[in-house]
Amino acid sequence: MPLSSNQRELNPPPGNGYVGKVCLLVRNKAPFSITGRVQLKSRERSSFRLSRNESYKMCLTGELYGANTVSFVLTNFLTLPLFSCYTKTDRSIDIYARRRGDSWVYTATCRK
Repeated sequence: MPLSSNQRELNPPPGNGYVGKVCLLVRNKAPFSITGRVQLKSRERSSFRLSRNESYKMCLTGELYGANTVSFVLTNFLTLPLFSCYTKTDRSIDIYARRRGDSWVYTATCRK
């Protein structure tokens, strides 16, 4: 199913999430460097910048969103959001970018 624009998920899953330490792996499969951040419901966050084919493991301690998810956001160099989702952290989050005309459409392996 082709995407018409970059996904922006605004509302987190309902309910309370796990409280404690969570670790996740982010892998850049896009053909260029990307930046972004992961945030917990309790506002702890970690930012990243990944070159092409680079991976980054991060750990945060705090409260997750409902369904034990974290907020995942890809940003441009000005830190403005380009793509966002809520995702579980039990598997890696893989980032992809596909050219469409003069712009890029971003996707990531977000799981709820």
